[in-house]
Amino acid sequence: MRVDWRQRAQLERWAIEHLHSPSIEPPDDWPEHSRLRSGGQSPIYCGDHAIGLTGLYSVVNAMKLLLAEAGPLQPSEERMLLEVGWRFMSGREPMAPHKGTRLNTLSRLAEAMSFALSRRRGTWIQCARFEHPQLSPISTRIVLERSVVAKRAVLILLGRGHYTVLRGYTSGSWLLFDAMGRLWMQRSRLKHEGLVLPIVSLSRSS
Repeated sequence: MRVDWRQRAQLERWAIEHLHSPSIEPPDDWPEHSRLRSGGQSPIYCGDHAIGLTGLYSVVNAMKLLLAEAGPLQPSEERMLLEVGWRFMSGREPMAPHKGTRLNTLSRLAEAMSFALSRRRGTWIQCARFEHPQLSPISTRIVLERSVVAKRAVLILLGRGHYTVLRGYTSGSWLLFDAMGRLWMQRSRLKHEGLVLPIVSLSRSS
């Protein structure tokens, strides 16, 4: 079903309002697929052997995705964010390419990096953490879909310490903006990948 810009705006407002209420049924015209536009940009990569850096790199990639159309992230901004993130992480726990980032550390890291870029740009980038230990796999998928339609860049933790950015969804897959080169995964793989809450999302103020 083709959705025009008015419908997209209405659906975006609805998704923002009901983001954390997965029990509420969506509108009849809820899209079967949706994605954040990357503006032709690619994620920055940390390599297959640096699982411990996927948290840091995923925060930068989330910002690249979030700002792709409004004002693409510049190389100097990417370097600044990586420096801010590295200082933040190295001041809290030992750093190693093979060692994953703790969930609590990731949400604070995203907040610190969002604040740094907001100050530099003068445009507020909000970081939100959503944690609901009783959320079922189905409800989790609903929250993720609504986050995409609400134009939020979502960071999620897969199994084995691998953080990634959710770019969109289709009827059969999740689309990724990933620091290790993954482009997508089957929707049915989500529960097998070991998705762990909290979900951290970034949004841009209008």
